[in-house]
Amino acid sequence: MKPFCRVVSLFTLVASLGQISIASAHEEGDLILRIGATSVAPDESSSLINTAATGDLAGTSVGVGDNTQLGLNLVYMLTDSLAVEVLAATPFEHDLKAAGLDQYGFSTRDLGSSKQLPPTVSALWFFGGAQSRVRPYLGIGVNYTTFFSQDLSSQARSELAAGSLDIDDSFGLAGRAGIDITLSDNWLLNASVWTIDIDTDASFESALGKVKAGVDIDPMVYMISIGYKF
Repeated sequence: MKPFCRVVSLFTLVASLGQISIASAHEEGDLILRIGATSVAPDESSSLINTAATGDLAGTSVGVGDNTQLGLNLVYMLTDSLAVEVLAATPFEHDLKAAGLDQYGFSTRDLGSSKQLPPTVSALWFFGGAQSRVRPYLGIGVNYTTFFSQDLSSQARSELAAGSLDIDDSFGLAGRAGIDITLSDNWLLNASVWTIDIDTDASFESALGKVKAGVDIDPMVYMISIGYKF
């Protein structure tokens, strides 16, 4: 799994902000609901594309596109500083790309698309006191990503005789950083980021037998949201 240095760097930035005392920003027993735009930006790498007929195809790889959807997370403050958080979202849809097939006589680059949901549960530690208006935080958690609605492109179907696209679900760790800025007794503004370990295998049937590749998606997930404290 890739190190969480990007998350720590973000925390270092937000922790440098000053803190202004107000009446009760975050405290034990608070339930915080945040809703906003959530963007998944894969930092992917893949194995060589492999076919049953040829083995590994040198110079090939698989890529995954970005996507932005409506995100939601729910935070429960166990103490004034320790919290548990659940991330959810409307389904993300990612384009799947192939690179390097042209050297083997194929022009296909667009393989198709897949939807996914990445529910993530994290433990968070908030810095600063309960009356601090600005509260940066760090966290670590677990992610389960499930892939569904997998569709092959018309070009992949016609040129590669592709069919039966399958992408395995993934289970991995997640790093977390963010900042809450209290606007009033109940409302807050949030900016946050996750780095998630998502490793999967993708495969489909073709004229060359089963085609497969291992893909480390490992996305950065960014969210800008408005929150309400109950």
